[in-house]
Amino acid sequence: MKSAMQTTANLWEVLCRDLETQRNHPSKEQHHVAAINFKDTALQVFPASSPRLCDALEISGDVCQASGFLSDAAGDFKNALARNLALGSIPSAARVAAKLALLLDHLGEEADAVRHYKQALELFETAHDHSQDCLLSSNLAGLEKRAGNFAACERHYKQALDTAVRLHGEIHPQVAVVCNNLGVAYTEEGDWVQAENLHMRALGIREQVFGAMHPDVAQSLSNLAVVYHSSSNFEKARAYYTAALKTYLAFKKPDAPELESLKANLEKLGKAMA
Repeated sequence: MKSAMQTTANLWEVLCRDLETQRNHPSKEQHHVAAINFKDTALQVFPASSPRLCDALEISGDVCQASGFLSDAAGDFKNALARNLALGSIPSAARVAAKLALLLDHLGEEADAVRHYKQALELFETAHDHSQDCLLSSNLAGLEKRAGNFAACERHYKQALDTAVRLHGEIHPQVAVVCNNLGVAYTEEGDWVQAENLHMRALGIREQVFGAMHPDVAQSLSNLAVVYHSSSNFEKARAYYTAALKTYLAFKKPDAPELESLKANLEKLGKAMA
């Protein structure tokens, strides 16, 4: 038994060393070929029930994704996920499901991304690992918002917020990010009170963590301005747009998208107040 384990370990070491050697080439196409060779060799030398084969498929997916061959990466992640689930390797399955969900989200395959985000969250829960909950729940909420499913969007953002507070405490940048995103969702739904409360909470955290002059502070000021603008509180909107513009100017070039957006909103506001 010990000899077999040593042989497997030696094979794995040789495979990984060979992959790294091939990845020394500068071409992404060559990296892609190296990943395919690594995976094909692993499929030949490791039994179907080997955790090393699951690892090889995941690594191949990582290399393909980094090289820009996203469809191949998705295929490798799906294969690795199915094999990890068959082996009952829940932590590994959770990790791969999260990678797959993020990749499918990037590819615009929203229905499959939603399914794998939910699967990853369930697997991490089974593994008693909550380190990825905030990211996964937030991304899932964003997808539900784009699909027009506000109730699901709200639920997932609240789950992300609860997780962020539990992991980091009330005053943390990650808490502010989730408050900001949920505030934007409420703004789009026309719930000005909820939106204002969340953006004020994000602003307070960011000012406490970063100080008054920071791009994230400017983002919160700008989002509050949008809330006031949308709810016809024009004087307050102008004050917050102006404060956001002043803060962004300390960090951004004059033609930065954030500044262009603020200037356009201020122009619209001026017309509304005329």
